[in-house]
Amino acid sequence: MCAILGKAQKIAFPKTAFAGKWEYHQTHHNLLLIIKFEKGKDYATFIDVGTGEAPSIQFKAQMIGDKLVINPQAHVNDFYIQLCVKNNKLIFKTQIAIWGADGNPLPPKKEGYLKRIYKRVK
Repeated sequence: MCAILGKAQKIAFPKTAFAGKWEYHQTHHNLLLIIKFEKGKDYATFIDVGTGEAPSIQFKAQMIGDKLVINPQAHVNDFYIQLCVKNNKLIFKTQIAIWGADGNPLPPKKEGYLKRIYKRVK
């Protein structure tokens, strides 16, 4: 039984679960995310359209297990971002990165993430 469970855990999480348009409803406007996978690339293109009033922001997200992860980069992105899909909903977690004296981000705290739940747009 354990051997069967071990094999099941090694199966890659399907990228199609993430790909597409996702929307978060707010009182006066909606936020839009677009996630794309390209053939031959080991990352996803993550586009934060937001409300559409400002230019969109684009990041490369790495697939780690069943999550897409975007780590902070100096002068580009000051957030740890984790994305996972459960029950056909995108769980979008963010945490502000704290930068050390050496210019590298300190590891994120497990309990410090803010969470939003996005629904798939057809």
